[in-house]
Amino acid sequence: MSSVKKIVFACDAGMGSSAMGATTLSKKLKAAGMDIKVIHTSIEDVPADAELIVTHSSLANRARKEHPNVEVVPINSFVGAPEYDQIVNRLKNE
Repeated sequence: MSSVKKIVFACDAGMGSSAMGATTLSKKLKAAGMDIKVIHTSIEDVPADAELIVTHSSLANRARKEHPNVEVVPINSFVGAPEYDQIVNRLKNE
């Protein structure tokens, strides 16, 4: 995961919840001194160059099926998810 340059937040519509999550993670990455692009999109529109996908746990299997070579991080809530800090720590330590 240390070479990750693009993280994709995916939700059903690609609007509200994934946008909030992408903004939150982007701020945490910048605060940690990392320059990683974080975008948000609908689950159907995840780009082929995604290197890490963060999505609601109810969409995780779908993301894995459509992107089998990409790590998928399932979360239960886009707001205040502990997984954001876990992602930042993993990226910092690898």
